[in-house]
Amino acid sequence: MEKKFLLISQVFYPDEVSTASLFTGLCTSLVKQGVPVEVWAGQPSYTKLTRQPGIVNHNGMTIRYLASTNFHKSSLPGRFLNILSFTFSVCLKLLFEREKTPVWAHTTPPFTGIFASAVCHLRNRKFIYILLDIFPEGLVRLGKLSGRNPFVKLWEWMFIKALDGSEKIIAIGRDIKELVGEKNRALTDKTEYIPHWHDDDAIFPIEVEKNHLISEFGLNDKFLVQYSGNMGLWNEMKTIGMAVNKTRDDVVFIFVGGGMRKPELINEFSVQNPANVIMLPFQEDRKFNESLNASHVHLVTLKDNLEGIAVPCKIYGILAAGKPVIGMVPENSEIGLVIKEEKCGILLHPDDLQGLLNAITFLKENDGARHEMGINSRRAFERKYKVGLISERYKTLLDTIY
Repeated sequence: MEKKFLLISQVFYPDEVSTASLFTGLCTSLVKQGVPVEVWAGQPSYTKLTRQPGIVNHNGMTIRYLASTNFHKSSLPGRFLNILSFTFSVCLKLLFEREKTPVWAHTTPPFTGIFASAVCHLRNRKFIYILLDIFPEGLVRLGKLSGRNPFVKLWEWMFIKALDGSEKIIAIGRDIKELVGEKNRALTDKTEYIPHWHDDDAIFPIEVEKNHLISEFGLNDKFLVQYSGNMGLWNEMKTIGMAVNKTRDDVVFIFVGGGMRKPELINEFSVQNPANVIMLPFQEDRKFNESLNASHVHLVTLKDNLEGIAVPCKIYGILAAGKPVIGMVPENSEIGLVIKEEKCGILLHPDDLQGLLNAITFLKENDGARHEMGINSRRAFERKYKVGLISERYKTLLDTIY
C-alpha cells in the first residue's frame, strides 16, 4: 500500500479561514517532503463561494471536493446543511471505497470525525483523530448545554467511542492531551501532542514603523494593541471591550476579523464608534503578514474553565511575527504554558480588566521588555512551530501507522 496522507477537512483551500489555511499549509509542506497527499474537502463556504470541480491539483496535492452544499457560513441553517451534506458524502465514500489508506480527520465540524471514525471501524480502516476543539464538553462548561441532557450524553459517548476506535490521537495542546487521559487513561499511550503551526515564509517580523498600514491610518504616534482572528465561541471579548473605554488617547485597538462574539465586544463600547478603535475584516492570506505586524502587542483570549477544550491558533501567527502576547487565558491552558515557558508575553486571568490595562501600560512604557518578549516569540516559533517542523512530525507518525 502506498504511504499517503489522506485528510478529511470540510474547510480547505481556497477558503482562507484559519483551519483551511493551516491545513493547506501542512499538506503543502508534506508534499515538499515527498509525501503523496489527498484531501477530501467540502465546497468553499467561508471566504470563497465559487464551486470547485470534483478534483483539483493544488501545490502537488490532490483535492477531492465531495458533493456538498456551500451556503455562506453566516447563514446558520445553511451552515448546518453544509456540514450535513459533507458528512453524508464522506461516510458514503468511506463505506463503498475499496481503498484502505488510513484516514486522518479533525474535530471541525465535530460530527464529521465521529461518523467517519464509525465507518472506518466498520470497514476495518485505520483512523487518526486530530483534536482541535472538544465537543460537547466545551458547550457544557460554557453553560450552553446541560451535561444531563440525553443528547449531550449520547454525543459524549459517541465522541469517546471515536477516540477509543482511533489508531492514533493528535492533541494540539498539552491540556487537551491531559483531558483525553482523564476521559480514559487507556487512551494516553496513543495520544500524541503535536501543536499547531504557521508558515515561516508567509509570516515574519516587520518593524511597525515600516508597515504601510500604519501610515495609511495615521497611527505613527500611537501604541497599537491588536486582536486578530476569530471572535468565536471560546473567546473572552467583553473584557477587551471594557478596556477600550479606559485606555489613554495614544493607545489604539485594532480588531481584525469577526465572529459570533464580536457583538459582545462592540456592546461594551461607551460610544458607537470609538476614536481609538479600528475595525478590519478578515485579511486575505497575501495581506495577513502585514496585518499581523501592524501592532506593538497582540491579544489572545480563552474563556475561564476552557483549558483542555481549545487552543486559539492565532498564537502561532503572533509568535511568527515576533510580537509580544497578552494572554487572557486559563493559567494551565496550552497558551498559558507557552507564554510562561517562552517568556513571550504577559499572562492574565480571562476577565482581569485592570490587569489588561496595567499590561498595556507596562508594555507601552517599557520598550526593552517589549522588544525582548518579541524576540522570544520569534525564537520559540523557529524552534517549535514552523510548518516544516510540524509536518516532519506528521510524516514520522504517518510512517509508524503503515
